[in-house]
Amino acid sequence: MKHFFATLFLLAAGALGYANEDLRIADSCYAARAERAKGDKADPKNARLMIDHYLKAMSDSTVWERATEGYVKSLFFSFRFVHFETHQRKAKLDSLKAISETAYMQFPKNKEIAHVYASALSMWGNERGALTSVKDGVAAKVRDVATAAEDYQVLGRAHFVLPYVPLILSWPDKKLADKYLNMALQRDPKDIYNYYFMAELRFDQKRYADALNLIDRGLSRGVRTNYFLEDKRGRWQLKELQKKINAKLDKK
Repeated sequence: MKHFFATLFLLAAGALGYANEDLRIADSCYAARAERAKGDKADPKNARLMIDHYLKAMSDSTVWERATEGYVKSLFFSFRFVHFETHQRKAKLDSLKAISETAYMQFPKNKEIAHVYASALSMWGNERGALTSVKDGVAAKVRDVATAAEDYQVLGRAHFVLPYVPLILSWPDKKLADKYLNMALQRDPKDIYNYYFMAELRFDQKRYADALNLIDRGLSRGVRTNYFLEDKRGRWQLKELQKKINAKLDKK
């Protein structure tokens, strides 16, 4: 009988170790997601590997939430940084929205999952346009999810990019975009995208000097090692916006 229980224990330990090994491999792939990148495009093989191993690790209940978080984050990363044909974008965004929504329903207090879900919702609503956004209640969903997670970057960005429908929607609101993007920048001044989103809003407001100041501040931050691809693309977007503003100013 002792041998029987000992065998069961070893089998259980082996199964747990396998699932955790999948999580270890996936985490290492995510940490190395900028390796073998071409420009700002990630290595698709590494992206596929981390997605597959996070998915396998999700079968272990002891690491379920952590593996689910990694799975959702890796899908979001792949959507942004792995090359795919333009005609595939809609299907991939639909999939990201659906998967992140399911994960959020399972773990509503997980802020990383909430960030991906609210971001995916915001992008989806922006691409689908005003009628679909209103029909699906995108603005309200983003507001509720991002507010609960205190995700000021997504809140501000959603207020800026989601379609406006006068007299029907009181949300989004560009005044609130200003408020929340400022809060996001104050909370995390290391995130280059906080400078880019704020500068883009200032450009929209025709506050060009303020936008250029934000761009200079963002570019002075440099690139964070752990967010190499994200920051590299953020810097490129800041520079492109800088060119756009300077070209407009030169015409005056």
